[in-house]
Parts: sequence; structure tokens; C-alpha cells
Amino acid sequence: MADLDARRAVVLGNAERTIQRQIRTYIARKEFIELRQAAIYLQSNLQGILAWKLYEQLRSEAAAVKIGKNFRGYIARKCSLTARSSAITLQTGLRAMKARDEFRFRKQTKAAIIVQARVRQHIAHSYYRRLQKAAVVIQCGWRKRVARRELRKLKMAARETGALQERRTN
Repeated sequence: MADLDARRAVVLGNAERTIQRQIRTYIARKEFIELRQAAIYLQSNLQGILAWKLYEQLRSEAAAVKIGKNFRGYIARKCSLTARSSAITLQTGLRAMKARDEFRFRKQTKAAIIVQARVRQHIAHSYYRRLQKAAVVIQCGWRKRVARRELRKLKMAARETGALQERRTN
């Protein structure tokens, strides 16, 4: 009986150790799974927080980039409008200067045309006066010639008349 009790104690001791070992393994496994779950949960939350911080940083960087882009666009538009306004002012001034030069040229050309017309008119009038004087001189010469012929004829007639009268008186 003592032998059976000893064996029974050994078997119960072995069974007890096996049960304790399995319980300890179960408890250790349960704790390990809980720790692993807690670590996974903690890591997940930390990764979420890090992702949220990264998102916020990227969002602020994107906002800064967008603000910079909009500011550079504003500056570029402002410079473009200033350059355009300057170009328009310059073009207006150049066109006005060209118009004044063209007006001055036309005025000078008109004055030159008027002077040339007056000179041509004077030349034509002088030529006309010379032709008129020449015509008068030619007419006077012709009339003189005709008058001389007539005078000769009259003298001849007067001679003949005077000779007739002398003959009659004689």
C-alpha cells in the first residue's frame, strides 16, 4: 500500500506537474497574447499618431507650397501687368511721336508744294508776260510795217495828187 501510495503520489505529482505546466503554459500564452495584442494596439496607435503628424506636416507643407505658388503667381501677374502697362505707355508715346513727325512732314510737304506751286505760277506768269510783250512787240512791228506801207501809199498818192494839182495849176 505504501508502494501504491508512493506510486500514486508520483503519478499525482507527475499529473500535478503536467497540469501546472499546462496551466502555466496557458497563462504564459494568454499573457503573451495579451502583451502581443497590447503591443500591436500600441504600435497601431503610435503609427496612427505618426501618420497623423506626417499628414499634418505634409498638409502644412502643401499649404505652404500652395501659398508660395499663389504668391509667385500674384507677383508674376503684377510684374506682367506693370510691364504691359509700361509697354502700352511706350507704344502710345511712340505712336504719338510718329504721328507728330508725320504731321510735321505733311505740313512741310504741303508748304513745299505751295511754294513750288507759287514758283511754277510765277514762272508761268512771267512766261505769259514775256509772250504777251513779245506779241505786243510783234503786233507793233507788224502795225508799223503796215503803217509804213500805208504811209508810202499815202505819200505816193499825195505825190500823185500833188503832181496832179501841180499839173492842174500849171
